[in-house]
Amino acid sequence: MRLDEYARQDGLGLAELIGKGEVTPGELAELAMTAISALNPRLNAVIETYPDMLDGLEKKRFGEPYRGVPSLHKDFPFLRGRLAEMGSQLARGFRASQDSPIARRLGDGGVVVLGRTTTSELGLAATTESRLTGRTANPWDPTRGVAGSSGGAAAAVASGMVPFAHGTDGGGSIRNPASFCGLVGLKPSRGRISGAPGPTAPLLGLSTRFMLTRSVRDCAMLLDLLHGPEPGESFEIRTPDGSFLDATRSAPSRLRVALCTRSWSGSPIDPDVEHAAMDAGRHLESIGHAVEMASPEFDYGAFLEAQKIIWCAYQVYDCEGIARKTGRQIGPDSLQSTSLAVYEAGRRMSAERLVWALEHYDQLTRRIGEFMQRYDILVTPTACISPEPLGTYDPDEPGADLGRFFEQLAPKETFTALFNATGMPALSLPLAWTRQGLPIGVQFVARFGREDLLLGVAGALEAASRWSERLPPVHASRLGAESKGPGK
Repeated sequence: MRLDEYARQDGLGLAELIGKGEVTPGELAELAMTAISALNPRLNAVIETYPDMLDGLEKKRFGEPYRGVPSLHKDFPFLRGRLAEMGSQLARGFRASQDSPIARRLGDGGVVVLGRTTTSELGLAATTESRLTGRTANPWDPTRGVAGSSGGAAAAVASGMVPFAHGTDGGGSIRNPASFCGLVGLKPSRGRISGAPGPTAPLLGLSTRFMLTRSVRDCAMLLDLLHGPEPGESFEIRTPDGSFLDATRSAPSRLRVALCTRSWSGSPIDPDVEHAAMDAGRHLESIGHAVEMASPEFDYGAFLEAQKIIWCAYQVYDCEGIARKTGRQIGPDSLQSTSLAVYEAGRRMSAERLVWALEHYDQLTRRIGEFMQRYDILVTPTACISPEPLGTYDPDEPGADLGRFFEQLAPKETFTALFNATGMPALSLPLAWTRQGLPIGVQFVARFGREDLLLGVAGALEAASRWSERLPPVHASRLGAESKGPGK
């Protein structure tokens, strides 16, 4: 197989070729390594590869559905014995003590994990620029950023290094990189993906793990593969009838759609971004859905205050746990200025404030839930902006405080973080491009547990927009039609 052939396939397409005997898992792994080696100097998306994972691939039997397709994981604890430095000098040299359940399920499903990708420090900033690993560039324009915190995963997938990659989302960290890099980015419902071996709902319920993909069908297939509880979960979420992959194959009938382009934070919305969301609404109306301009009404200031409290409290717990394991001191030598500001604010907060924040989120969830009873789908921009130049937001700027940190988040998390609070599923789709050729994501939100409805809408929109035909300038398929893996 040539590199250009490899890089244009999604994961299920590659798995089908393995099944036909047209390519082997070993050949795919070598092609992925070739793409990483060639493109990573321009993008800085991959921190480390695992050459030892190629050993014995041709003799190994792989599970369904992926049969030996390569992937990458975010720089968080994932594979036993592998580095998991979380983009931070505080965690430098830290290694995971066990395989995460998501890693085990990917392995059982035939996915070969070949390395780890960049992230913002501790997954906090909405830009993948850290003191430890540097800046990650956007394949659509390497002078631009990839958002965060799963920015390395997004750049790796968008550039054709791998067809999908692992990420996490605690405020938009899958959806915003997907928006900036022209990908499909799903934040599943709270509890859909197990948080084991840690809490059922990490980050006090705000965070979840999943994958960034090029295609809707890979997104659905990976959800089929990864969803479901581990033993001892504190709650279990109902699985819809049928598979998530099946849901992509039949467009839902007439839906009630709320379309919102009002910035809840007051952060300005780029005209191209607003037009993209409006165009998505017009398209849904043209195919028979009932669309109206509508927005949930809530106190954004109180919501943001609750988010600050929860993030700060968790930052104290997280940093002190890492410090105990690495033997490092928490301070300006080990944390960037914004990360340290979040930690120090958490140290000053009371238990009473944390309880208030959690109860406020419960009330907010009921309020948004009441709004969603009137609609099947809510459509918004994913981010307020298109990809900004690298360095626009500096997570290590001198003198940064908590207010400044959340000011940096607002252009990207105005529309995304609310649904980490409510636990509802939210999906970013690459439905538009700016006049400069940069991707724009549109976010689709459904009621709790209704990923099947989102994926049904996404399947229909993917067929109509044919976004997979657009490739960024920095892409493995452009390395030469005759390029093959090492030794080929």
